[in-house]
Amino acid sequence: MKILTKKQEQVLIAIRSFFSAHGNMPTIREIKQECFDRGLRLKSTRSIFNYLKNLEQKGYIKRSKKRRGIELQDVTQDNFLNIPIIGSANAGSPAMFAKQYVEGYLKVSKKIVGDKKVFAIQVFGDSMDLSVVNNKKVNDGDFVIVDPEHTDYRNGDKILVTLDGLATVKTFRKVDNEHIGLFPESNNKRHKPIYLTREDQFIINGKVMDVLKY
Repeated sequence: MKILTKKQEQVLIAIRSFFSAHGNMPTIREIKQECFDRGLRLKSTRSIFNYLKNLEQKGYIKRSKKRRGIELQDVTQDNFLNIPIIGSANAGSPAMFAKQYVEGYLKVSKKIVGDKKVFAIQVFGDSMDLSVVNNKKVNDGDFVIVDPEHTDYRNGDKILVTLDGLATVKTFRKVDNEHIGLFPESNNKRHKPIYLTREDQFIINGKVMDVLKY
């Protein structure tokens, strides 16, 4: 990617900040206000359009004709990715909402994740503190990298699951043709498995492929 000028970088930060706070992209007026709040006074909406044009030409955003038609591009440099952090998960009972909007980004080398379209989620709790992913344990506060395109789940895979809108990380195990189990791996004996049938309302969001220590 091409290097940004200082003002172009400030506009990009304003867009990312608005998106993290509100869960959607800003309008032109909202970009102007966000920039103003950050000390960058833009004289006209035309100047904002020019900044957006430059950001798109340099590969940081894509635009459409929609009112909020800005799309942030994940790649920050050829060797790095900005992985979106989407909410948080409880590595205990599924007691935290999986907020489906970007709360921030982790800058991660492509050598770690390759070209996969992954996301990160922060884990809280101790029900997976004995589990190992890519030779690293999953501890309270760690970020886990989730591959949402992985669908061939096998016994022992660590997965992110949403139950009734609540997210949890557990170990997948097929019990029989009708049931699967979500198993903790913990020193804490109070954590118990969760058993599900095909009729239950749940979503397997993806396979945990790596752990980034916090």
